[in-house]
Parts: sequence; structure tokens; C-alpha cells
Amino acid sequence: MTKRALVTGANKGIGLEIARQLGTNGYEILLGARDENRGWQALENLKKDGVVASFVKIDLNDFDTLHGAAAKVGILDVLVNNAGIPGNLKTETSNLDMGKSPFAYTTDNLRQTMEVNFFGTHELIKSLLPNLAEEAKIVNVTIPVSGNPYWQPLAYKTSKAAQNVMTMIFAVELAKTGGKRQIFGVMPGAIATDLNGETEGALGGRVKSARYAGKLIAGFILDGKNYNGRLINRDGSEIISYDSMDFSA
Repeated sequence: MTKRALVTGANKGIGLEIARQLGTNGYEILLGARDENRGWQALENLKKDGVVASFVKIDLNDFDTLHGAAAKVGILDVLVNNAGIPGNLKTETSNLDMGKSPFAYTTDNLRQTMEVNFFGTHELIKSLLPNLAEEAKIVNVTIPVSGNPYWQPLAYKTSKAAQNVMTMIFAVELAKTGGKRQIFGVMPGAIATDLNGETEGALGGRVKSARYAGKLIAGFILDGKNYNGRLINRDGSEIISYDSMDFSA
């Protein structure tokens, strides 16, 4: 039976490349996006590579679309939570200032980002639990949230810190059931996307392409290993600054 994967934010960037990688490895893709026009364009893009795919309306800021998706998608083998927003990065010098002072964020900036990246992702996972196959994988595309003097977008990092904690706590609950479902996070590193305004090759070559990130993340999904509760760096190492417990058993 063909395996099925729902990838959110899959109309562009990292999400589209994850969908492409899984699709070319035999998965049927459910392409989740809030922008329907871009979603349909992305479908045509995938079909050129022979990927079997269909569009699903997913807007993390609109819970009706999340509940509606749960009623439509059927059984899922993989759920990739890639969709998210960077938060308000506008300053006097740039609309995408990744070095924006943490003191310049308003409470509304933080709330809006948390509502999408954390509350929206939380609601989607909960809504789709009945849809998950016995050995399903939930994968959160995330970032490390330790201090970095060169990159400190407060709203985005705060929302991802909450998402990382959710990943580990959900992993504990999945392990309690004795089943084979798993949830884990992958941190692909600095990636050039329209959310951060970076370009491939910047920062001395440290900024990688969305295609690189898609292949990397798909690799962890496809390798057959159990990463339940883990937050994985792009080099395969594990982030253990939150908690060193192993939930894979």
C-alpha cells in the first residue's frame, strides 16, 4: 500500500522540497498550504517530477481549516509540520531584520507568532491523531533556541522553544502507549528562504538551499530509525540542552 504524507507550508521553500523528496521516494503527498493559488502551482511543480499529490487547505491561524483537513485526509504515515511565520522582523533599516532587538518586539508580535507556530501546530497534531497510522511519524521542522549574538528573532525563537518542548512531551505520551508512533524535530540549520531574506551561500557558505534542507529532513523520515522525542541537528547529532532522556524505547 502506498504511504501518505501531509506536509504543511509545502507550496514553497523547505516544505515543497520535503514534499518533492518524499514524493519521489514513493509517497503520496498531501500538499498543505494556506494560499490556494500557490498550492495549485506547487502541485504542478511536483507532478513534473512524477509525484502523486493533492492540495489540502491548511492555515495554522484558522482552526476550521485544520479540523476540515482532519476530516478529509484519511490515514497518514507522515505528518511534517513545516509551516510557520518568522514574526514581525520589521525595523527602520529592513523589513526582515534578523538582528532586531528583542526589546523592540511588542506583546502582540509575540502572541501572533505563538498562535501560528505553536498553537496552530499543536491543534493540527491533536486533530490528526485519529488519522495517524500505527507506525506514523510526526516531524517538526525547527531550530535550536540557545543564545546567538548574531541571530536572535525573539518571537520566532520563543515559538520554536515551545514547539520543541511540545515535541518532547508528546513523545513521552506516545511512548506510554507502547505503540510505534513517533514525533521528533529536525533542525536543518541556516536555510535561504523568503522568511529570512537570506541567500544561499551567505555567511561564509553556512546558509544552505531549501532543496538541501528538504533532502536532509526527508532522509531522517526515510531511514527507518526511531527518533521519538529527539531534536536532531543537520549533522545527525542530538540537541540535549533541553533534556537528555531517551524516549525511543
